[in-house]
Amino acid sequence: MAYQSIQGTASGRLDLLNKIKDFLVTTVGWTLHDDQFADARPYYVFKSVGESGAEDIYLRFQIGQSSGRIEVAAFQYWDNTTQTAVNEGFSSSYNYLRAEDTADFIYWLYADLDHVFVVSKIVSTYYGHYSGSIKRFWSSAVAITQTAIVNGSAVVVQVNDASIFTPDQHYIIKDDANIERVKITAIDTVATPNTVTIETLVSDYAAGAKIGEDPQPVITGYYNMPGTFYAVNKFDGWTSASGQRGRCGAAHGNLQSDTDPERRYDTTILFPWLVSMNGSDSYQELRGELIEIYATGGANVASEDTVEIGSDSYRVFNLSGGGWCAIKE
Repeated sequence: MAYQSIQGTASGRLDLLNKIKDFLVTTVGWTLHDDQFADARPYYVFKSVGESGAEDIYLRFQIGQSSGRIEVAAFQYWDNTTQTAVNEGFSSSYNYLRAEDTADFIYWLYADLDHVFVVSKIVSTYYGHYSGSIKRFWSSAVAITQTAIVNGSAVVVQVNDASIFTPDQHYIIKDDANIERVKITAIDTVATPNTVTIETLVSDYAAGAKIGEDPQPVITGYYNMPGTFYAVNKFDGWTSASGQRGRCGAAHGNLQSDTDPERRYDTTILFPWLVSMNGSDSYQELRGELIEIYATGGANVASEDTVEIGSDSYRVFNLSGGGWCAIKE
């Protein structure tokens, strides 16, 4: 479904939780994967296959343990029968959006089937929160396994399309239970179905598993996004929540001061907001961009102003922690 945005007033965080549910499910087209509104800390789990129809996005929005918070977690998979998660990207201390507990406050919601961005205005301070998939720097193409796979060496796997792979390159394989980085040593695009040969496979995988360069680049942000986040996976899969950390930063190389505003026509310049994995000293990776979120200067704009670029409109906010940004309406 097409990109959507709304503005409204919530009468507390429980009201905002329900407005997020209505917006994502009714307006944008996400699936309400698990409804636990009767829980002691009410929550909803939303699922989306993305704009491409090939993504796996699971997000939980839950009334926080601390006041003024709606906690947001992302998962490789969420079992809605047992209410259990596989490989979460989450920290209860950081991954939340700001809200008033019972008082009225203004909010803005921006989403498509790939992501959701929430802005809340608490008194006079603006807070942003981004969750969902990102605009990849790597290929989004995935092959689907046609049968169940048993771990081992030189494992031949039937897939729907082997042409997306290059022999002797590494890829990620995932299903609803496991994820790992593998090396594909050979492909056969003549066989029906096509096959790939995996050098070493540690885990077993169900039929319908996905193999690709970056099959699930799903993140959930800190309370002061755009800024720090936790990711569901990284280049070699998932090891622990503490190793999944990343951050977002504007791609302006300190040139923002030179273009704030751009002096020829006094215009506002929008810079991509990059997504970088930096959870450990041994692994750092520039992975992609936030979707329809841009860094900008604040010299000739004020929060809640709009910037027009062609037929598109962008709402400007000076976010706590995140700084000045412009979000597509």
